[in-house]
Amino acid sequence: MLKTALFGAGQAGTMALRLLGGRVCCVADNSREKRGTTLLGVPVVSPEESLEYAPERFCLCVTDAARAAEMREQLRALGYAGEIIDARALRLFDARDATALLLAEQINALGLEGDTAELGVYKGGFAELMARAFPGRRLHLFDTFEGFAPEDVAVERREGLSRAREGDFSGSSVEAVRARLERPELAVFHVGRFPESFAGCESARFVFVSLDADLYAPTAAALPVFYDRLVPGGVILLHDVNGSQYPGAGRALAEFCSERRLLPIPLCDLHASAILRKPL
Repeated sequence: MLKTALFGAGQAGTMALRLLGGRVCCVADNSREKRGTTLLGVPVVSPEESLEYAPERFCLCVTDAARAAEMREQLRALGYAGEIIDARALRLFDARDATALLLAEQINALGLEGDTAELGVYKGGFAELMARAFPGRRLHLFDTFEGFAPEDVAVERREGLSRAREGDFSGSSVEAVRARLERPELAVFHVGRFPESFAGCESARFVFVSLDADLYAPTAAALPVFYDRLVPGGVILLHDVNGSQYPGAGRALAEFCSERRLLPIPLCDLHASAILRKPL
């Protein structure tokens, strides 16, 4: 078992630490504010100090390729000659995607009847997976297609939740997402800010919903809307609710679960995901 050090004490570092378990000896980070603290009980130190732990392998815990290259060069400049791996490689074995596919197999085998939906579509990668996993079902896709709405960003700023900016995740379009789908005629696009964009869907029932709104306000609005319309055995898969980048989504989930006396199931993935399932 190789002794492993992580480089990066952010959200990706936290998830990588959970995946690697007791094999991590320390977490290196360039932030002076984080040094001297711990991440899930593992010491956070400077890159220089991390070499004193004699790691046999480093894992670079960032999602940006340019930043990962800089970190690799930094370690080499410090004299580290061992193995360096990149946490981004875990995307090849994405736990969130795999979980969604397994849930789809079960839902389809049970013969549950209902539509699927996603709030927070962006470029349509997960919508494409959902369309393949639930063939023949209507797929409702909710997004502004203009990025984060100013009203939702205002809530983030007022509550000190995140550094989200108006227009973040705006580089997509209905046409681009539609082109990714094998059967685009089954997709229904609801363009606009949620929950206003849900108008007309009040009678719909859902077997699977992906909530990837990132921010507090749309997540808080979406949870009761979709959970109340889940069929028994249906699932809501939430993104970014156990991480540090968008804590507002996690806050919205915690408030909803406290009110409804529900217990979300966390996923050990790089997306900080969780599952809510309605009992049969």
